[in-house]
Amino acid sequence: MGLIALALTMNIIFSLLNTFTITLIKPVFQIIFGGSNVATTATNALTSPLDNFKNGFFNFITNLVISQGDAMQSLVKLSIVIIISFILKNFFKYIGSITTVKYEEGIIKLIRDAVFEKLTTFSLGYYSQKRQGNFISIITNETTALSNATISAFSTIIREGIQILLFAVLLLSISWDLTLITSATAIVAVIILRVTRKFLNRYAGRMQSAMADYTSTMQETFYGIKIIKAYNAENNSISKFFKDTLNYVKAAIKHKRIITLIPAFNEIFAVFALCIVLFYGGSKVLNNQLTADDLMLFLFSLFSIMSPLTTVLSNIAQIPRGYVAAERIFEILNEEEKIKSGNKRNPTFNHSINFNDVSFAYDKELVLKNINLEIQKGRKIALVGGSGSGKSTILDLLIRFYDPQKGNITIDNTDIREFNLQDYRSLFGIVSQETMLFNDTIENNIRIGRNDISFESVVEVSKLANAYDFIMQMENGFQTHIGDRGMTLSGGERQRIAIARALLGNPEILIFDEATSALDSESEKIVQNAINRVLKDKTAVLVAHRLSTITDADEIFVIKDGTIIEHGSHRQLIASKGAYNYLYELQFENGK
Repeated sequence: MGLIALALTMNIIFSLLNTFTITLIKPVFQIIFGGSNVATTATNALTSPLDNFKNGFFNFITNLVISQGDAMQSLVKLSIVIIISFILKNFFKYIGSITTVKYEEGIIKLIRDAVFEKLTTFSLGYYSQKRQGNFISIITNETTALSNATISAFSTIIREGIQILLFAVLLLSISWDLTLITSATAIVAVIILRVTRKFLNRYAGRMQSAMADYTSTMQETFYGIKIIKAYNAENNSISKFFKDTLNYVKAAIKHKRIITLIPAFNEIFAVFALCIVLFYGGSKVLNNQLTADDLMLFLFSLFSIMSPLTTVLSNIAQIPRGYVAAERIFEILNEEEKIKSGNKRNPTFNHSINFNDVSFAYDKELVLKNINLEIQKGRKIALVGGSGSGKSTILDLLIRFYDPQKGNITIDNTDIREFNLQDYRSLFGIVSQETMLFNDTIENNIRIGRNDISFESVVEVSKLANAYDFIMQMENGFQTHIGDRGMTLSGGERQRIAIARALLGNPEILIFDEATSALDSESEKIVQNAINRVLKDKTAVLVAHRLSTITDADEIFVIKDGTIIEHGSHRQLIASKGAYNYLYELQFENGK
């Protein structure tokens, strides 16, 4: 608020000085055309307060710059006053501009930060329904549009509006009837704005939508550039991007046409008003109803008011675009998070986690149906089944990426929804099939924000994950930057970094979601050895494609079409000759 108040104060002083510099036209004409013997105008109780103010103000200027009987001295004084006025005017304009930028950018930063923070709190379900490129567009493009069309426009409207008000007072003090003639221009401008507003809203919405489309296309292309090149799909991506940017250009041109027409029409009407003022005011001067210096001051003031008036109208015309951007921003900020954090802190895991008659659907069709399973502390369980059977969904529910529509999940007989979400998730260490690494150092990728943990712990978990040796072979060791998504590392190396990350912080439960399925045989063996090492004395949940990796699990659950069709140890399931035995024999026959 302090910056806003300071910027407003600076802009008010600037506007006052700008108006003051225009009023110096009157003594210029008085000195040059009226001689040095310029009489001051006395205030009168019968005149209006506005006339008294005007007369008092111009008497002050007259006494300041005009020396009776010495025109040259008056010109020197006037020149000094003009120079000082312009220096002060530009000084306050500079301070006001810098202050305005500070609070404008500060507000935009707050909005960007709020949107980013809000987006990071949403559950996976929200992201699965949206295009991620839209989020990037909102944080970058929409906030910029909001700044230009509302916050920045508001500052400009305030600054220029003060000038309009001051010039309007000056015009009224000179001649109220001439001012009424010029005010017709403002009425026409309001009518034009009302007529064009719906078109501005329409094309502003199309611009923002098209901008989101090409941002999303760009983000998806760069993220999937490897696949695009592998399938020679560059031309397809280029064509889609060109189409999206063309749609933006078309909407921007239509939007610009209307915005450009508004000040053009306003200027034409203003010129008509100016000509009428010149004719009518000139006739008043000829009839001794108005002095020539007052008419010239009126005309200069009228010229001066046109620029801020045009600026204000142009910024008002931009507001619909900012309104559209604000709608998209506040749609996110007002979105209610479906996965809500509980109030209980620091959950403990002493006995078991239970799925109690759990059913879940992403949309309408159930993905899981009446799931009942128990994860006992210190035991290793495995989930197996075909693609789309619901294995990974069980893990997502366990970690509380989603909540079930029916049933509940408990930890030591307490519903997991009662716990603080961050505290609950800290119980888990997760390694997925697709390892996400960041364009940062190896150490920071293992830490992933947990800066309170010592470097010695980072080294320790890297040894447990069979990652220490290859890390130390790199030129910068743990400080090596691994590129976007860890592209400088092999698949096995990325997985071992992910295992080290999962171990940091000594989690109660380890989750491995097909952690080796995308690796070659040699890398799989190295990673599997790392997994076997870290699983000792740990509670673990494994989703496995290769059944040979989970034969030592304490209990195996076979999932099919969202239901558990059988469970037991490896030997028990082989002996039962059921679905698990069929899958195992199928993989054994294929040499997997």
